[in-house]
Amino acid sequence: MLNRLNQLNLSRYKTSILLGFMALNFLLTGVDVFIAHSENGFFRWEVIPLIFSPLAVVAVLAQLVFQHNIVVKRTFQTVMWVGVVVGVVGTLFHLTGNATSSQQSLNSLLVTGSPIAAPIAFAGISCYALASVHYLGTIRRSKLLVLVGLGFLGAVIAAFLDHARLGFVPSYTLIPLVSGTLATLACFYRAHSPANLNPDATYILSSILTLNLVVGIMGFGFHLFGDLAGAQTVVWARIMYRNPLLGPLLFCNLALLGGLSLLPEPDVRHGDVKIE
Repeated sequence: MLNRLNQLNLSRYKTSILLGFMALNFLLTGVDVFIAHSENGFFRWEVIPLIFSPLAVVAVLAQLVFQHNIVVKRTFQTVMWVGVVVGVVGTLFHLTGNATSSQQSLNSLLVTGSPIAAPIAFAGISCYALASVHYLGTIRRSKLLVLVGLGFLGAVIAAFLDHARLGFVPSYTLIPLVSGTLATLACFYRAHSPANLNPDATYILSSILTLNLVVGIMGFGFHLFGDLAGAQTVVWARIMYRNPLLGPLLFCNLALLGGLSLLPEPDVRHGDVKIE
């Protein structure tokens, strides 16, 4: 499969493909945040990511279309750095929101309250978009794989905290923890392992990414069946707030990101870092 991708000569379109997928990521993350924050009626600062998401989509698409326009490029970079701030500050808001008293237990702070690993997704997507534009060649591939590895690490933490609410019952709730950990290690290893010296690393990573793609799809099905169990009709409140449908699809998303990161890179004449 990897050889077929190389034969398609997608290297010249890689930046555009990556940016297009980042725009989709911002859009879907905005939808996920809309569903989650609607439970609280968009209380105070909860509207911030809802405002930022469409702004980020527009900035990424503008960069995709007008790649050589310096004003568009600077605007894109500014919006992406704002995304990093939104992700970090959102995580702090979730933590402080969970800490309702000085006697707050660790379980309430990290497990039963607002998901602390969710807001950082904005920072991750923004960093991936910035790296997609700023770097080229093998350095870009390495940096993107490191970011994907960090994304899998965040997904593992999010799945751990979410499934800890159920005490990891049934036992198959441990599957994404194992597959995500393997993906994290594989991404980090491949990022620092030259493909020409260790070609097996790419195939191993591709296999693990495929595994996580399957795990994400299965998780989506498990969450959906759990939301529909025992109900005579479709109860949208259960689907929106009980078992998050988009949660397992994060593993699918990261698997696709990992695959896109492995796409062939264009030839670079002046080094791997793109000169502005």
